[in-house]
Amino acid sequence: MSILGPLAAIPFPRIDPVAFRLFGFEVRWYGISYLVAFWLAWLVLRSLSRRGRWPVPPDHAGDALFWGILGVFLGGRMGYMLFYAEDKSLPAWWHIREGGMAFHGGLLGVILAYVVYAIVKKVRFRDLADGLALATPLGICSVRLANFINAELWGRPWDGPWAMRFPIYQLGEPWDGTWDKVTRHPSQLYQALGEGLLTFVILRWLMLSKGWGGGRVASAFVVLYGAFRFAAEFFREPDKGIGYDPLGLTRGQEFCLGMIALGLLSLLLLWRSPPMPTPPWMKPGATPVA
Repeated sequence: MSILGPLAAIPFPRIDPVAFRLFGFEVRWYGISYLVAFWLAWLVLRSLSRRGRWPVPPDHAGDALFWGILGVFLGGRMGYMLFYAEDKSLPAWWHIREGGMAFHGGLLGVILAYVVYAIVKKVRFRDLADGLALATPLGICSVRLANFINAELWGRPWDGPWAMRFPIYQLGEPWDGTWDKVTRHPSQLYQALGEGLLTFVILRWLMLSKGWGGGRVASAFVVLYGAFRFAAEFFREPDKGIGYDPLGLTRGQEFCLGMIALGLLSLLLLWRSPPMPTPPWMKPGATPVA
């Protein structure tokens, strides 16, 4: 692998990780990406509810989404600190400004949150999960784009036609003009495309065109995310301090293999699962949904 000069790579569109400052407080693109993710999820869930494809009334979609927000942040941060972080001290748990969320932990947190929600609201968890599966990929795309802006989760060294050099940031310090010496895959964009846009398009087709339901959409999401993430990890640097396992796989790939297996098993078990019952607001004589 050669060390290439700046003219041999596609220029990285360097954007300050700090979007703007308000009264001395830094508002970062990473935080904005989560706000965008939850807004997109709300739009998708409300649309599904209006179509009668999600077991929560349209005017309660935001309340239901709040459970997922808690699951994402608590589970995502806990997963990162337990499985990826080098510094696991108590003060480090609160240093989230530059990132530090694990998707697999966030997924587990969301599952647990909505298991409780399903019990409290007396709805089928599998029907909740189908809508949430469709609402998730666009948010993943948003966060991956923020990873790209932050110049984090670098790709592996590469000298191909769209290789990039990334700026090197020091936590809490303004950029000093230092660039990585090696050109790399823009793996964050690969993940935004695969785990985000493509997964959303496929799941939307399965749910709204093919009529999938009864937990099958959620199962397909687990398989698709696992497969796209597994593939993208071949172009992404392994997490610092972890490296590769004896088979040459990353820790993320190990988790993804488990996701794919569980998703396929779930898809097999739920293949003949009955679709979601018609919700009360969609039955004849019900008040029209605005």
